Amino acid sequence: MLAILGVALAMGAPFILGAHAVFAGLRNIPLQIFAVLAASAALSAAAKAGKLHLMQTALGLRLRFMRTLTLTVVTDFAFLVSPLGAAGYGVNMGLLQRAGASWALATTVVGADQALDLTFFAIAVPISLLLALGPLTQVTPNFPLPVVLSTLAGLALAGLVLWFCRRPAAAALDAASRRILWLRARRARWNRFRQSVGRQWVLLLTGPRWRLAALLVLTTLQWLLRYSALWFILEELGYRLPLGFVLAVQAVVLHAALWTGVPAGGGGGDLALAAAFAPWVPRAAMATALVLWRFATLYCPLLLGAAGFIALAWRRRAGLPMAQ
Repeated sequence: MLAILGVALAMGAPFILGAHAVFAGLRNIPLQIFAVLAASAALSAAAKAGKLHLMQTALGLRLRFMRTLTLTVVTDFAFLVSPLGAAGYGVNMGLLQRAGASWALATTVVGADQALDLTFFAIAVPISLLLALGPLTQVTPNFPLPVVLSTLAGLALAGLVLWFCRRPAAAALDAASRRILWLRARRARWNRFRQSVGRQWVLLLTGPRWRLAALLVLTTLQWLLRYSALWFILEELGYRLPLGFVLAVQAVVLHAALWTGVPAGGGGGDLALAAAFAPWVPRAAMATALVLWRFATLYCPLLLGAAGFIALAWRRRAGLPMAQ
């Protein structure tokens, strides 16, 4: 019920900005635009599947690419319809285990996937903001450049502090676990699991350089296709904004909306994007843009995930092994 509510709110949020404007705007959108957006959603899913397939193969899990793609779209479906996207992690690990992966291997693949995603955003968001400063100062003379620079410096400082405090924090957690009877009784099992995961990570990181480069390229392709959809839509509607600015705003707004706990952001991300782009994009045009954006980032992934669920259910009913 929460998933249905969250998705319904996300679908209805653009119409709050003006239902008549949305319908009028959509009538003027060529079908080719919808085709391009659907293709970008499919290619983004394929790039993520390629990334996961490469990691699985490196760790000894041999699956066909179409099987990995099916697991990927089903996992994305779970991310979209669960609070904080939390179900996506469990679904991904569970499907990998059903396909023959060990608990440690599944954990490594899911963790490495998240680490690559965080690496992309940690690099892309600051660079996007820096590249967007010049065009934005031309659009609005009152753009608070010192505030942006100080914010970026503060984020970089916070990252350094967290990095240097990682060892004391790990030691504190280890000491706390020794005092909890339930954790202490399972300490040996946890240590074996942690060592297994560590070996898997070493295997991934010490592999050939081309593999690491391919993982980074596929991660970049996955997120650029998804986060450039709104920029492409605004361009088609006649509103030229820097790609870096659009990407950075989406990254901040959508991750903030995720922490509301409502699946798919519950429309909060849509309204926040409309507010962020209000100085450049009129309300009526933004409402149309948000419907198209949701088509690429919500409707298409949900349809792909539903198709993946049907494929998995059919194979299970037919008695076919997951690894095929």
